Amino acid sequence: MARRRQEALDAGQVIEQGKNWPEKFTKLEILKEIPFDPALDCIYSLQYSYSGEVLAVGHGNGAIRLYSSTTGELVSELRKSRYGGMAIMCMRFHPKAHHILLASTSDGKIFSCNTDTGAIEEFASEKDNEINCLDFDFDGLHFATGGRDLSIRIYNSKTGQLVHTYEGYSQKQNPTEIQTAGCAMRVFALKYHPEYDDIFVTGGWENHLKIWDARSNDGVKRTIHGPHICGDSLDLKGMKILTGSWVATNALQVWNYTEGKLDKNIPFDYKGHDGAYLYCSQFCDNDVVVAGGSGTNNVQAINTVTGEVIGKVQMHKPVQALDTVMGGRLLAVGGGENNLVLAALK
Repeated sequence: MARRRQEALDAGQVIEQGKNWPEKFTKLEILKEIPFDPALDCIYSLQYSYSGEVLAVGHGNGAIRLYSSTTGELVSELRKSRYGGMAIMCMRFHPKAHHILLASTSDGKIFSCNTDTGAIEEFASEKDNEINCLDFDFDGLHFATGGRDLSIRIYNSKTGQLVHTYEGYSQKQNPTEIQTAGCAMRVFALKYHPEYDDIFVTGGWENHLKIWDARSNDGVKRTIHGPHICGDSLDLKGMKILTGSWVATNALQVWNYTEGKLDKNIPFDYKGHDGAYLYCSQFCDNDVVVAGGSGTNNVQAINTVTGEVIGKVQMHKPVQALDTVMGGRLLAVGGGENNLVLAALK
């Protein structure tokens, strides 16, 4: 979530220059559709570089590809299909060394990729784990991971050395301590708070958000009951938390970080379908959020104040990944079909 703070700083610079920020978004425009070889398998993760110039795409067969965000041209096969391996579940660019990209896999590996030289190495590994999510703190000194084995791990981002492990919930724990217990089911989302360097939030199958403090030995400080997270569908902006749950109704929600209470349900249009069933969601500028999943096989851009859907990216199969940069002025969508979509809020 370091990028959230950087975008806020960029917004301040624009205001100082006398420009309006943010402008009003009125539409979601598709810029380019990029079909790819079915052998690459589905798109499981997407991540824009901090500059927005490059988009990293993580595939189900372990491939990582870099595309130009403006032209859609393939820039580099950072990790080639022939290397094999399991799905690239999550990717994050380093908040300070912007040419470094970390990628986690469904067989417990973390790759460090140099997008300038094309070099890639296995940076860390977690035996018998499926690493569904990772994120850097703002300074880039540490990153945290979460996944199938319920543990949350903190690493030194320079050396790859494991700094601390927060074990998952155990039935041996005191029932009165459930609010501060570790994760009880698979973790699918982890985001550092953009305002507080040591604070991060996790979500997963257990229908809870957990607020963590990496400075403490026990980790969990608070629990918020509600969201059923099954993908990268957790985002933070200021004192607000956005969640996209894999449920039929009231799937897209904003929570008050300070009070731990639900602020509002954001209407997600699933007319003609059984429900929303979201896998991914993010905040954008101008009171807009974007979210998508398997219920409607589309991504919707929604004004959180009016509830208006200002645009959609329709796919033929479930949406499993999205990413935005520059407050939504660039948007990438991918999932179960062999097609990558580049779009923009305007």
